[in-house]
Amino acid sequence: MGFKVDACGYSCPEPVIRLKRVIDKHDEIDLLVDNRTSTEICGRFARSKGFTVDTRREDDIYILEIRKAADMSV
Repeated sequence: MGFKVDACGYSCPEPVIRLKRVIDKHDEIDLLVDNRTSTEICGRFARSKGFTVDTRREDDIYILEIRKAADMSV
């Protein structure tokens, strides 16, 4: 389980702002949001910073499992 960021109840840009505050400090983040737009915007932001994103839904909450991508350079 990653560092938990609960952004439920907030519309963009607040979820991405909360993600931006922690993304450089953690390799694993679980971002909780409650709207589809935030999943798309936050996922795009995380991928642009070199993270992988897996999204799942539990009831009315979307959980973005954001993980630092493995460095494939040799």
